[in-house]
Amino acid sequence: METDSGITLEEAKAKIKYLESLLREKEENTYRTFFEEDEDAVVILNLETQLFIDCNVKLTSLLGFTKTELQKLSVFDISPKYQPNGQPSETLAAKYIEDGFKFGNVKFDWIHLNREGEEIPCEVKLHNYVGKDGKRFAKGVLQKKDTLVELRNKLNQKEKLLEKVTKTLPAIIYIQDLATDEFLYLNNSIESFLGFEVEPILTYDYLIKNILHPDDLHLIDAHAKKMVEEKNTEIYVLDFRVFHQNGNVHWFRVWETNFSFNVDGIPTEVLGVAQDITASKTIELQLKKQNELSEEIRRISKSGVWEWNVETNQMYWTPDLYYLLKVEPNQFKPNIQSLINFFANGCKEKLVDSLVKAEKEKIPFDLELEILNKPNFWVRVQGKAIQSKTNGIVIIGSIEDIDDSRKKRIALLENEARFHKVANQTGLIIYDYDINLNQIEWDGAIKSVLGYEIEEFNHLDIEGWLNLIHPDDRMFTKELLADAIGTRSPYHAFYRLRKKDNSYIPIEDRGTFISNDITGSNRQVGVLENVSAKYEFELKLQSKEERFRNFYNFASEAIIITDGDMILDANLAFKKLFGYDFIHHLSVKEIIADPLWNGIDNKDKIFSLEGIKKDGTLIPIQVNKKEIEEGKFIISFIDLTLINEAESIKQALKEIQEKNNLIISQKMELEKTIEELKLTQSQLILNEKMASLGQLIAGIAHEINNPMGAIKASSQLILENIKNQILNQEKIIQLLANIPFEKRKLFFKWMSESFEKRNQLHGSEARKQKKLIQEKLESLGCRDPEFVSEEVVDAGVQLGLPIIEHLCHEEDFLDFFNYGIQYIHTSQNINSILESIQRVSKILYALKNFSHFDKKGNKINTDLIANIETVLILYNSQMKNGIKIIRDYPDSRLFIDCFPDDLIQVWTNLIFNAIQAMSYKGTLTISILSETDPITKRNWAKINIADTGSGIPDAIKDRIFEPFFTTKELGEGSGLGLDIVRRVVQKHDGKIEVFSKPGNTIFTIILPVSTNS
Repeated sequence: METDSGITLEEAKAKIKYLESLLREKEENTYRTFFEEDEDAVVILNLETQLFIDCNVKLTSLLGFTKTELQKLSVFDISPKYQPNGQPSETLAAKYIEDGFKFGNVKFDWIHLNREGEEIPCEVKLHNYVGKDGKRFAKGVLQKKDTLVELRNKLNQKEKLLEKVTKTLPAIIYIQDLATDEFLYLNNSIESFLGFEVEPILTYDYLIKNILHPDDLHLIDAHAKKMVEEKNTEIYVLDFRVFHQNGNVHWFRVWETNFSFNVDGIPTEVLGVAQDITASKTIELQLKKQNELSEEIRRISKSGVWEWNVETNQMYWTPDLYYLLKVEPNQFKPNIQSLINFFANGCKEKLVDSLVKAEKEKIPFDLELEILNKPNFWVRVQGKAIQSKTNGIVIIGSIEDIDDSRKKRIALLENEARFHKVANQTGLIIYDYDINLNQIEWDGAIKSVLGYEIEEFNHLDIEGWLNLIHPDDRMFTKELLADAIGTRSPYHAFYRLRKKDNSYIPIEDRGTFISNDITGSNRQVGVLENVSAKYEFELKLQSKEERFRNFYNFASEAIIITDGDMILDANLAFKKLFGYDFIHHLSVKEIIADPLWNGIDNKDKIFSLEGIKKDGTLIPIQVNKKEIEEGKFIISFIDLTLINEAESIKQALKEIQEKNNLIISQKMELEKTIEELKLTQSQLILNEKMASLGQLIAGIAHEINNPMGAIKASSQLILENIKNQILNQEKIIQLLANIPFEKRKLFFKWMSESFEKRNQLHGSEARKQKKLIQEKLESLGCRDPEFVSEEVVDAGVQLGLPIIEHLCHEEDFLDFFNYGIQYIHTSQNINSILESIQRVSKILYALKNFSHFDKKGNKINTDLIANIETVLILYNSQMKNGIKIIRDYPDSRLFIDCFPDDLIQVWTNLIFNAIQAMSYKGTLTISILSETDPITKRNWAKINIADTGSGIPDAIKDRIFEPFFTTKELGEGSGLGLDIVRRVVQKHDGKIEVFSKPGNTIFTIILPVSTNS
C-alpha cells in the first residue's frame, strides 16, 4: 500500500471523515429509495414521543395525509378510540408494542382513520428496535385489509375448486410415475367406487394383486407400452375389469395422456381419469348376447330365403332354407328344378306358373304349398322379380313353415262351423257389432226365430235393429246400450222384437265387449234368445203356486210344512186349533204328547195321539203326513175332541171318513199340483240349461250364474212391483194429493233415507228386532203391526223407524206403508242388479285374462292420474257417504306407456278391496311419486293406495296373490282380483308390494315412466 507522504495526519483524518460521510449519504440514499418505493405502506414511529417520524408514499396515499401532516400525529390520532374487539386502542397498542420487543416482531389487525375520518381495516406487521442512543423505535408495515381478504378469498376458492374437482369429481383422477409405477396423486373417489382406501393403492403392485382383473393385465400392459412408444399427448382410452372390495367385478374405462416428458422426449408421468361403466357395459354385453340370440333364432327358425338368377340359372339358398328342407349344404347344390321337386304334385304346377308370371309379367306371388317329406308339411312360398343392371332378371323369395298355423286355422274354421250349427239348433241369434264402423254381422237361428233370411238381416245396421224393437221398449233399450258402450261393461236387455210377419216376440239380449285393437277399435258380441217359452212357464208356475197357496191357507184342516221336525210354515187352521200366533222355532215334538217321540220321518203315514195346545191343553188328534221332498213333509191334523160317546163316535167316524175322503181327494189334488209343479220346474230347468248352453257359447263362464240369477230375480221383482204400482197408481195419486204437505214430506223423507241406509239383520237378531218393533207399534195403535215389523226388518230399514212410529196411528198409514215399501224393495233390487253386474264384469275380465293373458298390441302414452281418477269416479257413489279420499298427486301430469284398460282393472280391484276392508267407512289415501333410479337413470312412478281397514292377517299375507284364494263369503268374490293385479303389473315390467297392519294397509305399485313424460 502506498502512502502519501505529503499529507498530514489531520488532513488524513479529515479526508477519512469526508469519505465516511459520503458513504453514509450513499447508504441513506439507497435506503430512502427502497423505503419510498416499497409496495407496502411503511411508517416509522418514535415510541418515546408516540409520534410518527417518517413514512413512505404508499402510506400517505393509503391514509390521505401528507408526510408533513403525518409527522405531527401519533398512532392514536389516526385510530378510533376502540378497536373491533372492544378494547381501547391505547391499551391494545401498548400490548402489541411490548409483544414486538418480546418476540422481535408481531402481526395483528388494526383499524386506522384516514384524513376524512373513515375507517380503514389494515393488517400491521410491527418490527421494534432500540437505537444507539437507547431510544426505542418501531417500524410498521400496513396492508389494506379488504384487498388482502379479497386475495385470500380468491386463493381459498381456487384451492377449494381444485380440491372439489380432484376429490369429489365422479371419477378417479391420478398421476403415475412411469419410472417407479408409483402414483404421485390419487383422489379419494377410489373409496366410493371400489371401497379401497387411497394410501395402500399408491403402488402399481398393489393394483395388480388386489384390484386389476388378471385376464385383462395384457390389455393394460399393451396400452401402456403404446403410450410410451408413440410419445405424444393424445388421449388413449381402455376398458378393463376390476375387483370391488366386496368381491364383485366392475368395468372401468380410463382416459390417459402423457403428462410430462424428459429432455429426450420420453414420457415420465401419465395423467389419467377413470370411471365406472359397469351399468352401460352390462347393457352392451346384454345387447351383444341378444344379437347373438337373434342370429341363432334366425338360424333355427322355420323359414329361409332363396335367390334365382333367371339368365344364368344360378340359385342361392340361405342356411335356414337348407335346414328347413332337411338337406346338407355341403352335399346339395340348389337349382330351380331341385327346388320345384320338393313340392307335392299339383303344388309344383302352381309354383312353376307363378315363377313364369313373375319373370314375364313381374307379378309377385304368395302361395301355400305342400312339401313332400315324412310327414308332409305345408309352407308359404313368396317371390318377386327384380330387374338387375348386371345380372338381368333375378327372382328372390322366401319359404316359411306354416304347417302348425294352417292346422290351427283349419281347426278354427271347423270349430266355427260347429259353433254356428249349435247356435242354430239352440235357437240363438248371434251378432258382432263393430262400434266404430256402426256395422253388425248376424248369424245363427235368424230364420227359425224371426222368419228372416240371413241375407235380409245382415244389411241391418244399429238403427235398422232399433227399428225392429217395439216402440215402447226402444228408448229404454237404446239407453242401456249407450250406457254399456260408454262404460265398456256387459250389456243385458229384455225387449220385444218384430218378426217378418209383423208379430212381436220377447227377446233376451246378452252382450259383452272385446277389444281387437289397443288404439280403441272395439266390438260387442252377443246373443239374442227367444224367451217366449220361459215367460209362459213362469206364468204357469205362478198360477199353480197361487192355487196351492189358496188351498193351503183356506183348508179346514190344520196343515203344517216341516223340514224334519222343525215347522217351516203353518196355515190359519193350525194356528186356530193349537192357539199359536207365531211358529218361529216351533217343532213337531212340542205339539205332540208322545214321550217316546223319535221324529216325524219314523211315523206311519196316518197315526193318532194327543196334541198339546199352546196353553198346555191336550186334544185328541189324527195326523196325516206326506213327504214332498227328501226330509220335508206336509202334515195335516184332525181334532177328535168331540168323540166322547159311542153314538158320537159313530157319527164322528162317519164325519171322519167323509173328511178322510175329502182329505184324500184334496191330497190327490195337492199331489197332482205338486207333480205339475215339479214338471213345470223340470221344464223350466231344461229351458235354463238351453239358455246356459247359449251363454257358454257366447263365452260366459259358470262363475257368473249366481250374479245373473240375482239380476234375473231382482228384475222380475222390479217388474212385479212396477205392475202393482201401475194398477194402484190412481189410488196412490189420489192418496198423495189429499194428505197435508208436512205429512207427505215426512213420508218421502222416510222413503229416501231408506233408499240410502240399510241395516240387514238375520237369524235370532232379526226375530228379536221384529218382536220389539211389533210391541212398540201395537202400543202406538198401529194396524197390523206384525206385517209392518216383518217388512221393516226384512227390508233392513229399521233405521227409519222413528218416522214410522210418528205416522203409524194415521188411518191411511198402511196404504202409505205398502206404497213406500214397494219402492224400497225396487231400489234394493236395483242395487242388487248393479252389484251383480259389477261382479259379472270383474269375473268376465278375470276369466279372460286368466285363461289367455294378452301381451299383444302396443302400449299407449296415458295420463296416469286421469286413469286412476276414472276408477274413483266410478266408485264415487259408494264412497261419498262414509269414505274420505286424500289425493297426493304431483303438480304436473304424469304420463306412462301402458295398456290403460288393464291398469283400470288394477285400480278397480285395489280400490274396491280397500272400500270393502273399511266396511265403507274410513280414509282412502292415493299418492303418486316420481322417482329416478340412481344407477340406471330410469324414471319410475310409485303409486300408494292406503286404507284404514282391518288389515291383512300375517297368516295369509303370502297367499293373497294366489289365483282363486279369497277370504270373502261364498258368492262375494272369485279370488282372482289380486292375481289380475299382479299379472297386469308384471305385464308392465313393474313391481307390487304390500304392507299391512290393523288400521293401515298400503299396496304399492311401481311402474316405468315414459321417456317423454
